[in-house]
Amino acid sequence: MTGSPQTFEYKVKILSPEGIRIKGDDLTDKIAQKLEAESNKLGKNGWQIISLVPTVSSEGSVSKLLVTFQRSIN
Repeated sequence: MTGSPQTFEYKVKILSPEGIRIKGDDLTDKIAQKLEAESNKLGKNGWQIISLVPTVSSEGSVSKLLVTFQRSIN
């Protein structure tokens, strides 16, 4: 006996720190705080991160992330 396949829905977010960027800034802490806050907020509704891709790199520092979340809709 086979069950019905599990189905999912997806949400894609672009995360970046707010504020003025100065050349050479290390944005790691700001991006980590934003990612943690968004992940905790969405996680309360069943969303989980399945992919995280740096999308903009400037002066050797990542300044934006493309984050894909999924949750089951069964």
